[in-house]
Amino acid sequence: MAVLVLTSCSGSPGVTTLAVGLALTWPRPVLLVDADPGAPQAVLAGYLTGRSAGGKGLLRVAEAHRDRRDLREAVVDQCLTLAETDGDRRLFLPGFTRPGSAGHFAGVWDDLADTFDRLGDVDLDVVVDAGRLGPLGLPPALLERSALTVVLLGSSLRAVLAARVQLPVLAEAQRAGHGARGRTGLVVVDEGHPYRAAEIGRALGVEVVARLPHDPSSAAHFSDGAPQHRKFAAAPLVTALRSTASTFAGVLQQSTALVRS
Repeated sequence: MAVLVLTSCSGSPGVTTLAVGLALTWPRPVLLVDADPGAPQAVLAGYLTGRSAGGKGLLRVAEAHRDRRDLREAVVDQCLTLAETDGDRRLFLPGFTRPGSAGHFAGVWDDLADTFDRLGDVDLDVVVDAGRLGPLGLPPALLERSALTVVLLGSSLRAVLAARVQLPVLAEAQRAGHGARGRTGLVVVDEGHPYRAAEIGRALGVEVVARLPHDPSSAAHFSDGAPQHRKFAAAPLVTALRSTASTFAGVLQQSTALVRS
């Protein structure tokens, strides 16, 4: 198991900012997947500042599935480079081009989620930006193969109440997938306004696995490709993302080892 699924509730900070931030600070080779059913193309329009996907993305993967071609090869072939680094690969799989496209993807998810899972065999972790939780939840097959499913939320009463309403939708999707093998956790942004992370975890009955600071100037780099400011490398958000990415990568690596043993 080498799959991390990220989602959020209504009224919460952008999950795509977290997804890009984790992918860029991940300590191992990583594939970022845009699986937001709303098809906002947020990574292409944001961090990649309007870069064209060149026709690549999930719909081409669906075509490979229809034609019974090897999905692992298809996934890698449809990837763009997220960032040029001296070390680990950082890849990006573009998402849906129209909101209605996700509705026709149901028959693909089981095999595609299994493909994401097996990418761990070639030392490639997968971070999935699943967008905001909707009325239908997330694809059960994806949740079933996720080592860690993370729900992002703020610390306001509005965010906590939205999570209380929407977390049962996530639990229902996990049950539909015959129970997720991994953990579900919360990432709290800007805790203490007004609620502390521990209070939120207790109120929702879900473990808080990370806390992120409110740092708009640094977040703008991940969300919109804004230039890095002078103290970016030591900024609170960047420091927290590095620590969170290391922790989450460890969870995925441990889950993969348990499955193999």
